[in-house]
Amino acid sequence: MTEHSSTSAEALIRATLRAVSEPLALVDRMGRIDFVNDTFHAQFPTHSNAESLFSLFSLDEPSLPLSVSVHFRAIPYELIISPIAQTSLFVVSVKSLAIDRLLESTLDAALLVTDADFHITSFNETASTLFGYEEHELIGRCPYDLHDHAEFDERKRHLEQLNLKDLSPADVLLLHGRDAENEWVYHRKDGSIFYGRLYMTRLADGQFFLFIVDMSAQKQIESHLTKSERRFRLFSESIVEAVIFHDRGTILDANRAAEVIFRTKLEQIKGRNALDFIHPDFHEEVSRRIELHRNDPYEVTGQRADGTPVEIEIFPREIMYEKTRMRVTVIRDISERKKIESMLEREKNAIMRQRDITQSILQASNEGFLLTEEDGSFIFMNVKARKLLDVPGIAPSKIQERISMIPNLDLATRYEMLQQVEELLAGKHSELSFRFTLQRPNESNHLYFEFYATSIKKERSRISRHGFLFVFRDRTEEQKMDQVKDELISTVSHELRTPLSSILGYLELLRYRQLTPEKTQRYVEIMHEEAKRLTTLLNEFLDIQRMEGGKQPYDFKSFSLRQLLLDTTDAFGETAETHHIVLDVKEDPVMIVADENKIKQVVLNLLSNAIKYSPFADHVTVSLHTQGEQAIITVTDHGLGIPQNAFDKLFTKFYRVDNSAVRKIGGTGLGLAICKEIIESHGGAISVESELHQGSTFTVVLDLDSRKDYAK
Repeated sequence: MTEHSSTSAEALIRATLRAVSEPLALVDRMGRIDFVNDTFHAQFPTHSNAESLFSLFSLDEPSLPLSVSVHFRAIPYELIISPIAQTSLFVVSVKSLAIDRLLESTLDAALLVTDADFHITSFNETASTLFGYEEHELIGRCPYDLHDHAEFDERKRHLEQLNLKDLSPADVLLLHGRDAENEWVYHRKDGSIFYGRLYMTRLADGQFFLFIVDMSAQKQIESHLTKSERRFRLFSESIVEAVIFHDRGTILDANRAAEVIFRTKLEQIKGRNALDFIHPDFHEEVSRRIELHRNDPYEVTGQRADGTPVEIEIFPREIMYEKTRMRVTVIRDISERKKIESMLEREKNAIMRQRDITQSILQASNEGFLLTEEDGSFIFMNVKARKLLDVPGIAPSKIQERISMIPNLDLATRYEMLQQVEELLAGKHSELSFRFTLQRPNESNHLYFEFYATSIKKERSRISRHGFLFVFRDRTEEQKMDQVKDELISTVSHELRTPLSSILGYLELLRYRQLTPEKTQRYVEIMHEEAKRLTTLLNEFLDIQRMEGGKQPYDFKSFSLRQLLLDTTDAFGETAETHHIVLDVKEDPVMIVADENKIKQVVLNLLSNAIKYSPFADHVTVSLHTQGEQAIITVTDHGLGIPQNAFDKLFTKFYRVDNSAVRKIGGTGLGLAICKEIIESHGGAISVESELHQGSTFTVVLDLDSRKDYAK
């Protein structure tokens, strides 16, 4: 679409929205308001078109930029954001939720509705409980009466100076009910105060809706955490042990004691890798502990900035800070390990417990979670937990009953989980953690879950004084990644160790023995071949990493595919001592536009595999022909063959056929994965036909001009 037609289309959209009676708005991909119709502006006055939709409705911003339809609930409204085809804009529809149903709900927040003159006309039970007023005492009151008057008057004067006009109480609260300064001090009937967060909006009929959440408990937690962090900082600066915070090895912060231990300035420590201060002999161990999230103390040899070693003991710990996992490490000289150990651990553990509880509550919405009363009765359950625990036609009201009905859970696991839950509810434990596995019907792959729970206090709640938070976390993908990681470690440790061991062995012979010139020449040749093999392995790892990251460059040019096969098979045949290569090509040069080096890499990989996996044969056949606008290459061997059940995984990385004959043959399982990536990046296809003990034929199909496929 041209710029002119796009502008015309957007103008037509604005004209259409202007004629609609319901409140509608246009926003860009970042949620900035581009246009609102008169109904929207009358109900939700905006300061400018650049105002954010999310700040207007006091919403946490979603993943930006917007790309698909999303729904939000901004009580008492529901927002539906939908993309408009052939434009970069999104239309926002605002639907009013039923006020009566909201007032009758069990939301743990005060809901107030006023008339157009800003006098309370209705409210929910939580409002009565929170402010301590009877029904007849709240009806007709102005919400201004519930606020701290000194705070209210000060904010009112400030807003009037900014707006250069007098403002009513409703105007003041409405302005603050949509921005970041929406926390107020409220007075109860008995004279006590509490902190509340206000969301306020004007309803379509001129009434006002106020949503007030009690923030007192959160304020106390925030104050306590701030004081604890300040104490911890003062404490960490006063001790002789180094305290270092790092994220995946990158040092974020450290105390002054680190300067003494590592003999460098603090400014030279921040931003460096933690391994810079560890002796190279211990790099692998420290890296492994970080990757495995190990938290147990251990001893290593450190390395100061001047290169001198220092024996240290490391006390690592993982924490969650602003939704980011990082590690805090205490480092001390072993000679001083007993001096302040007890005091440091108590303070550190207290801070960790406070943060763990807070982060568990704040982040539970990312997992399957539910809240219960003291006896396990449900208060709330989110969609993910319901999907796991729901039983069609049955609606158990307690967590114990739901666990008893989880499908595909074996009896031993079910019994152990129920026993731990009962002990938690009985007060024998303050928290629990449990992992379990579910077998999906008719599928071989399991589902892996982590189930954990903690007790919580609900101050000033109408329901009960105590309750429990249960969280179900799906760790199936983590399990898969662990398996991939194990395969990588196994493959790298085996495949790289073999050529290195061979090279080191022959170097030892050359170093310590007097050898004949013939043996010396032979050993050098063997080491050269092993070094080439090692280089090939490393190049394969780097290639697959670049390809998966989308960073593999391709150099397209025109060349003769026939000549490439002739040159490649000639060069390869000179080094293939046990096989000769039969080349079946016509005189047609078969000109193709592709990356010549990458296509050559594919051919070399297929030839290498054909020879390697046909140890009892003496030849390999390579053919080339064209069909329409495509070139077809086949590589055929007469070797071990491939079982049918391996075809689906054959072109995935690290996969190798699992039988005794293949296990004796080395390899990383990356060659065919690289071939598949190269050919598919050219818009082509690679396939295999094979029978056990009858050999295999690999077929590569390429367009004669692959540039258009790569551009897609």
